[in-house]
Amino acid sequence: MWPGLQAVASKYQDKPVLFLAVNSGTPRFEVQSYLKKNRVTWPAIADLDRSFERSCGVPPVTLKNIYQVRIMKPDGKLISSSPTRMEQALGDVVGAAKWNVDPVGIPATLKTAWFQVEFGNFTRAATALKKAGKSRKPDTKQGARKLLDYVEGKMNKQIEAAKAAESDGKVWQAYRDYSDAAIRYKGYELPRDITATVKKLRNNKDVKAELTALRILAAARKKLGGKSVSARKAGFRTLERLADKQSDTQAGQEAQRLIDALNKQ
Repeated sequence: MWPGLQAVASKYQDKPVLFLAVNSGTPRFEVQSYLKKNRVTWPAIADLDRSFERSCGVPPVTLKNIYQVRIMKPDGKLISSSPTRMEQALGDVVGAAKWNVDPVGIPATLKTAWFQVEFGNFTRAATALKKAGKSRKPDTKQGARKLLDYVEGKMNKQIEAAKAAESDGKVWQAYRDYSDAAIRYKGYELPRDITATVKKLRNNKDVKAELTALRILAAARKKLGGKSVSARKAGFRTLERLADKQSDTQAGQEAQRLIDALNKQ
């Protein structure tokens, strides 16, 4: 099945289509082993707690329903397909799909940077775009400006959202937006005081509590994906303690959702 699916994907390399594999309910290391064995080159999600599956509103993958294909249309709606009908279904909807940044006018020397920007990997593209922005070649300079305009627009919107959250007293949301922006847009013209702002907010007691809870959640997830039964049980117990003792935190609420999902398996 996989050779056929990947052959279809290869026909859409220059189209605004992303092919994504999702496995439901299997530990990450097993999914990685399967992908390697079957030479699957698509990006993949190991959906251990089936949260992605639920968010898509699709029937659970089971032994009686071992795989399913969904195509997200440009309007965000999902349509059903199958491995044998996928190419035809894509042909019916791809015409309405659009890139975040139209590659028309982007010179070959900036194609890698364009790809990184298109899929949100802005930091990786920063050095190339800065250099290209100073180029004496008009097409290179214009291509860089086109990509920079897109990135800077996204960055400014996120910074404004962080400022609004801070003004409204939503300290945790502001911290997340600022700290994410500092990482995601590293290498671009960020506000000079963003590092100081993140440091200041990190010392807030509510932010400290949220960060501690997130570290506990990360440790629990790691155990849940472990190879041994004892490790997975320990991870589950950690989730229970987190959901009980820190239920008012984002991580505590996520822990409870994980517990509910795992109990249904």
